[in-house]
Amino acid sequence: MKRTKVCLALILASIVLLSARPGPARPDRPAGRGGALALVRIPKTATLPLGTLVRLGIDVRQDLATCLLALADRDDMTMLRRSGIRFSVLDRNAPRPEYLLVETGLPGALDSLRAAGRAVAVEAGTAVFWTERGSAAAEVPAGLPSKVLPARSVLPYLRSRPAAAAAAPVAAVQDPLVESIVSLVSSSSLAADVQTLQDLQTRYASTTNCESAGDSLYASFSALGLDDVHFESFTFSSGYTSRNVVAEKTGESFPGDFYIICAHYDSTSPSATRQTLAPGADDNASGAAAVLGAARALAGYPLDYSVRFVAFSAEEWGLWGSRAYADAARARGERILGVINLDMIAYANAVPEDLQIIVNDSSAWLADLFAIAGAQYGVVTTARMIDPSIIYSDHSPFWDNGYPALLAIEDYPLNNPYYHQTTDTLDRLNLDFFTAAARGATGLLAGLAQPIRDGYPAAPARLTAAWETYRSLFNTLAAVNLEWDAQADAAGYNVYRTTTSHLGYVKVNDEPIVGTSFSDTGAVSGGEYYYVLTAVGPTGLESNRSRENAWRSAAAVPAAAASSGRTIRPAGPRGIR
Repeated sequence: MKRTKVCLALILASIVLLSARPGPARPDRPAGRGGALALVRIPKTATLPLGTLVRLGIDVRQDLATCLLALADRDDMTMLRRSGIRFSVLDRNAPRPEYLLVETGLPGALDSLRAAGRAVAVEAGTAVFWTERGSAAAEVPAGLPSKVLPARSVLPYLRSRPAAAAAAPVAAVQDPLVESIVSLVSSSSLAADVQTLQDLQTRYASTTNCESAGDSLYASFSALGLDDVHFESFTFSSGYTSRNVVAEKTGESFPGDFYIICAHYDSTSPSATRQTLAPGADDNASGAAAVLGAARALAGYPLDYSVRFVAFSAEEWGLWGSRAYADAARARGERILGVINLDMIAYANAVPEDLQIIVNDSSAWLADLFAIAGAQYGVVTTARMIDPSIIYSDHSPFWDNGYPALLAIEDYPLNNPYYHQTTDTLDRLNLDFFTAAARGATGLLAGLAQPIRDGYPAAPARLTAAWETYRSLFNTLAAVNLEWDAQADAAGYNVYRTTTSHLGYVKVNDEPIVGTSFSDTGAVSGGEYYYVLTAVGPTGLESNRSRENAWRSAAAVPAAAASSGRTIRPAGPRGIR
């Protein structure tokens, strides 16, 4: 009878878990049985239950700092009310062909937007904009950054904000191999690459000059002997086409896992000149040059992880290139582990200048690692901002698709007086700051991709974990049991654990482990843990880390299982993340 109760409890738990999973994405969602759709604003509060939104299947299309934007029919709104979740209706005639999020921080911006169409402020500095007919993008007043509302729900990728924490302390020890890679990023090469792009006069997407810029970048990547260099074409706005430039260096240990460093290469200036003169040295020849610099530095080194160097087009039109790329990557199920987006990293309004690193909640670890890499290899000071409302650069479509991404930018809000002007030229840039920022980004990328060292064991390729709890009348024992595949060049293994993804790993075994399993009894039920594994060679040399394994243990054990005295493995993320 006790065994029957345990099985029944596990079956019921499985049903609950399956029912809580988000349903399939609903692109361009039509009106359903609940009547016409509306665009609604759901305020973010400390008690907003994301789990309830998932259970109700709410079609959340945008995560902002103070609110969520969603498409909801009558039934959705009824369920929200019954669940005690507040909302307000922004547009009762959704979905429109095109909703835009528009930055309205400048004086008079919201009024000019309302003169062009329908605009509703959703939080300070951000409005939703649409028109009754035609293209909303074509009606946005010049100079106002915009982004199209995502075509699918972003709810599966949201997480509750963790307790506030300071940025990770800067580690004191440099990696000599990474330092040698970073030293290959030179001021002279960065300046020359900016000049090459600037000399095209304009790189405004839709012009032949912009296509020539793509050709130039393609040639530069191709000269490095990378594993793959290609164009990815896309259509934007009213039928224009342009191309992203993608170059790849394939990892040797984890070829299907990717880190991306990217920047947009198109430019703009006032409407009267952008077709013929938009030099865009800081915005964003600086970012494109830094991506090229990282490719040159890493091209000759074998890496554990695959790295992609991507130059996006049509960013200035509303992130079209990066949106096409990130949406396609998610559709293919690609494992993109982190994205470094560089946008305006060369103008210093003060010396010393720091670099703003902007992330959402799920990407904060990237900002902390950039702070470490910037201090070690830049040398550049960084300032972390966690703000999901800063969405007007090429990191944002990656957020929409659940990929960790950061934006590195010289200042936010911007204070470059040459921004989007015909005077944004190389002579206005600070090459020392530019070089420091580019080296910091390259150091971060190299550390993430893990250069392979001659004579060292290979990084372990597989690590799995399972939480186990045993309860009796007198005691409760808990452990995370780790297992891995044996490796021919390893004499032993070390296990490292942290409670913050990618940061602060601490070795949990005293001596190298002989065998392919380890039980970590230091974990606490209800905790969140991240593990990596290294191999130790016969002479004591230690390999690079395995992929990180994320484990979130169950907060409690079902009473039926506890009373039986049996060992159980509660449902939770297993395997490699």
